[in-house]
Amino acid sequence: MNAETPPSPAATADASAASAVSSRAEMPASTAAIASGLAGQATQEACDKLLARLPGVSRAQCLATQLQPSGATSSQGVPLYWRDVAQRAGAPAPAGDAPPLRVLVVGAMHGDELTAASLALRWIGLAGAEGGDRAAPQPPVHWRFIPVLNPDGLLAPKPTRVNASGVDLNRNFPTPGWAQDAPVYWEKRTRKDPRRWPGHTPLSEPESRFLHQQMEQFQPQLVVSIHAPYGVLDFDGPHDPPARLGRLRMDKLGVFPGSLGHYGGLHRGVPVVTIELDHALRMPPDAEVRAMWRDLRQWMNTRLLDGGDAMAGVAGAEPPGVAR
Repeated sequence: MNAETPPSPAATADASAASAVSSRAEMPASTAAIASGLAGQATQEACDKLLARLPGVSRAQCLATQLQPSGATSSQGVPLYWRDVAQRAGAPAPAGDAPPLRVLVVGAMHGDELTAASLALRWIGLAGAEGGDRAAPQPPVHWRFIPVLNPDGLLAPKPTRVNASGVDLNRNFPTPGWAQDAPVYWEKRTRKDPRRWPGHTPLSEPESRFLHQQMEQFQPQLVVSIHAPYGVLDFDGPHDPPARLGRLRMDKLGVFPGSLGHYGGLHRGVPVVTIELDHALRMPPDAEVRAMWRDLRQWMNTRLLDGGDAMAGVAGAEPPGVAR
C-alpha cells in the first residue's frame, strides 16, 4: 500500500480493535465515558437488529457481548459486527511469555442457520469469563468473534442460506482451481441448486471479502466455523482433530470448491473446526453449550498450545464431500 492509498474500512477497524483497550486507558475520564457510551449504543443497535431472530439468547446476554461494527457491511449495507476478547492490557505475562493463540470464530455464514449465530454470541460470554474464578489460568487466547457473517440472509423475511445476491458464501472463497471446479461442482454435484450457487467469481461478495481480510490481517491460528443442522463435527487442516465437542462427534464431511474449510484448512494450512449443530432453529441446552466450549478449550490446550505449530501446512486434499 503506498502512502496515498487510504486503508480499507476492515483494515482500519482491525487496527482499532487491537488498540482499543490501551487507547481507553490513555483517555481523559470524560472522553472515555463518551467513548464507552457510544460503544454501548452500537451494541444496543446490534442487538435491536439481531435479537428477534436468535434463539436461546436473552437481551442481557446480547448486550453483554459488547458487539461493535467492524467497519465492513453486507451486500445490503448492514454492519458486520464483531467482538475481540483478548488478554487484558497490562495483565501479567503468561509463563514463558507465550504469545496468545489467535482464534477466529464465525457464525451464520448461512443466514438460515440461526443457532450458529446464537452459539457464537453465547461463547463470547464464556471467553470473557475465562480466568475470573480459575485457580490455574488458561493459556492466553486472542479471540475474534464474527457471530453473523450473513446478516442479509438471517434478517430476510424468511431467512435464507444465501446472501442478498443469492451467493452461498461457503462456496465463494478463493480455493485453487475455483474458476474451473466451482461451476462444475455446482452444475454436476448440486444440479444447479440455487442455495449453493458459488457466485461468478471468488470473493465476489462483501461478506466473503471481509472474512478473507480477517484471514490475511488477523492471521488466525485456528478457525471455528459454526453451522447447522448435520449434528456432527468436521475438520480440515493440520493437527489431529477433536474427537468430540459435547455430544457432537467427528465425522469428516470432505471438502468442495470455495468452502472455508478447503480455503483455510487445505490451502492456507490453518486448522478449521466446523461445528454442525443438531438444529438450525433450536439451541442446545446451556449445559451442552458449555460442554462444547470446555471440550474445544481442552483440545486447543493439548493440540495447539503445546508447542506445536498451528500454522503448519498440510499436504493433499480430501475428495469432495457432502453438500454442507
